[in-house]
Amino acid sequence: METKPFFSGSQLKWIAIIAMLLDHTAKIISFHPFFTHSVPFGNETSSLIQLSQEIFPIFILIGRLAFPLFCFLLVEGFIHTSNTKKYLIRLCLFALVSEIPYDLAFSHQVIDLESQNVFFTLLIGLLVIIGLEKLQDYSIKNVLFSIAIVGTGIYLAEWLRSDYGGWIGILLIVVLYLLRDFLLLKCLLGALVLLQNSWFGLFAFILIYFYNGQRGKQWKYFFYWFYPVHLLVLIGIQQF
Repeated sequence: METKPFFSGSQLKWIAIIAMLLDHTAKIISFHPFFTHSVPFGNETSSLIQLSQEIFPIFILIGRLAFPLFCFLLVEGFIHTSNTKKYLIRLCLFALVSEIPYDLAFSHQVIDLESQNVFFTLLIGLLVIIGLEKLQDYSIKNVLFSIAIVGTGIYLAEWLRSDYGGWIGILLIVVLYLLRDFLLLKCLLGALVLLQNSWFGLFAFILIYFYNGQRGKQWKYFFYWFYPVHLLVLIGIQQF
């Protein structure tokens, strides 16, 4: 089936970034005792707290759109990149750069080994599909190797405890890659995988279905730097 061209890759990135920003704003700001303790601050402040309790869940719900879009864009980036090695190094670099801001934002520690940022999940997913690309035919040996590669990726994501790690994150990337030429099937199976985590994230596949195959205006390093920088800004707002 052919899509009706609508969203470019750049537009999907902006949607994913805005969804992620809303999600992280709700989660990081709501950690503050101002929002977590039922203290009688006065009528105006109490109204603000009540409003935040109504809005923050909506922000978190919208945030569910971000991860499937980022997975889709990762696969598209891999398919169209002229230098896989640079792509891999770039993801690795920003996974490391983003870890301290991520830990400060979500665990209030400089280093927290209990959870790693989403770049690690995307990095592992990229390594998995790089491995799958090298297995061109469908011999029994290659099928077994493919299963081993995917299983190793899932295990590594679980072991690192990366954001959206485990079988859902890695399997979603694998499905989007293996079914890259089958738009409707890719969206349906991707939605089925994601359904184990969030029903609202399924709407991301409607956006993916209307992807027009064009990159759009590229802000390459802006999109990478946005992740650690926005976390630091939200930490500053929370503390202020």
